[in-house]
Amino acid sequence: MSIVKAKELVNSFQDKGFHYTKDLLFNYYISLITKPFIILTGISGSGKSKIAELFAEIVNDTTLKSYELIPVKPNWRDNKGLFGYHNLIDNSYYITPMIRLFLRALHKPNIPFFLILDEMNIAKTEHYFADYLSLIESRRVEKFMDDISTDELDLEEIFSYPADTSLSEAIILSALDINNLNEMLEIKDYRENRFSKLWQETIFGGNNWTAQYRSELNQGTNRLANRVFEGGGGSYRLKKKDDIDPDDWERIENLKKLYTKTMLKEKVTIVQDNIILHNSDTCLSADGSPSDCQDCTYKNSDKYKCEKLYNEITEKYLVPPELPIPINVFTVGTVNVDETTYMFSPKVLDRSNVIEFNEVDFPGIYNLSKSNIELINTVVSTVVDEEFYFDDDSDMPKLAITMAGKEKVNKFIEFAPNQFNDLIEIFTILKRYNLHFGYRVMNEIALYMCNVENNTSYVNRMDRGMDNQILQKILPKLYGSYDNIWNPLSEILGVLLTDPKETIAENADILLDKLKEYSNGKINELALDGTIAEGLFKYPKSAIKIVNMLSDLNNTGFAAFIK
Repeated sequence: MSIVKAKELVNSFQDKGFHYTKDLLFNYYISLITKPFIILTGISGSGKSKIAELFAEIVNDTTLKSYELIPVKPNWRDNKGLFGYHNLIDNSYYITPMIRLFLRALHKPNIPFFLILDEMNIAKTEHYFADYLSLIESRRVEKFMDDISTDELDLEEIFSYPADTSLSEAIILSALDINNLNEMLEIKDYRENRFSKLWQETIFGGNNWTAQYRSELNQGTNRLANRVFEGGGGSYRLKKKDDIDPDDWERIENLKKLYTKTMLKEKVTIVQDNIILHNSDTCLSADGSPSDCQDCTYKNSDKYKCEKLYNEITEKYLVPPELPIPINVFTVGTVNVDETTYMFSPKVLDRSNVIEFNEVDFPGIYNLSKSNIELINTVVSTVVDEEFYFDDDSDMPKLAITMAGKEKVNKFIEFAPNQFNDLIEIFTILKRYNLHFGYRVMNEIALYMCNVENNTSYVNRMDRGMDNQILQKILPKLYGSYDNIWNPLSEILGVLLTDPKETIAENADILLDKLKEYSNGKINELALDGTIAEGLFKYPKSAIKIVNMLSDLNNTGFAAFIK
């Protein structure tokens, strides 16, 4: 990544002439690593597309283009606009910007890439995006035991010798690491192995390493290596079990257990389904020219692993028969709502974090007069918490997806029991009205909270994180008529109060009295100011949104999160 320290992220946006609050950038970052699909909604011109573009530029140091901004077309009725199609006339592939992005991402798997879908809801999302969502949801974690990398630095990080370890034991560990016990190997093969080198660097105190190593194998039955290795003339191998003294064999067995414990670690990999692009036996070119892969064949599991898919020098792409969505690709969709757009289905909202961009900071950007600023400040304020951010002196975490699961929920319960209890209360309210959420939402909320816990030491991080998740994962799916959602929204609002059982303050009494009147249609408009909300509610941003939705219900009989 081109930025190292967390404080550099904010400065990088400011250097490019754009102003985003620290808590917004933190929420954006944590949302991305929690689930690589974000929907940005809000008024036009508030910086939705720009934050996605600038973020992609700032977090990358690759010379490759790290993002594609794709305007969604109103006439998209299937996935061809995103995935392209096989042109049977000239046996080429109509390649799209998204497929180009995927091929670049597979070429650089350790670098984040970004797919930005502009005005995502100008066509029905389910028509062109259903396959994409299905591929994301097919991801699962598989665990397996595998060898640690042979890199010496890796060994230093995971293994250290006790001070009384003999050179003979290091030689035996080297033989086990080489894993070629049946053949005679030269002394230098053992001596240059990482286990022997590590012993030399941390234990050996002599001046003639090569001679000492040779002596350990050749001289004196008091040396374990001399007793358990056979050979001569500079080539050796471990003896068979029957040729080794039982006490010596027991020592070898203990070293085997130590080696296995050190070198065989549980590894986690993410597997997923592929999208079928065409049925050819080889890759297809994108320009109608002959493919460089006319003779290549594939096994079922390797249909996208051809080394010729992308040429960084010539910028030539070849399209394989099938592709996954690379796990280093993050998807950001921007949304505007008017008479030309479509409402998202629960299927889409369930799989994303929905972040609102309705606030514009004119006083922070422009040289406004005092009277202009005072006039703007007469409008109700929002909630901004600049402390809800990475620790300023900390290194930026790796921008890589994390996977949700029940283990994250159990961790969430342990370190944030109060916030989890509030989530269960909200779930119970919604269940009474058959509006409740399922395992996916629960797992992803827990994962977001774990990512917050791991990436900031801010004392109020759990309340701020829970506020974001109620706002981004639960409320977006609530829409409908007065009769359908008034009661669940008002009941959830009660859960959000700092202390719903006590009289909090005079402002609380006024607000609740207004809500009571409001429910009888006596008040035409109610807006909750950010300053008041922070005093009354533990999750003030969610409270403000609920009150706005209640206002819409009262005025028009209908409310939706995205508007």
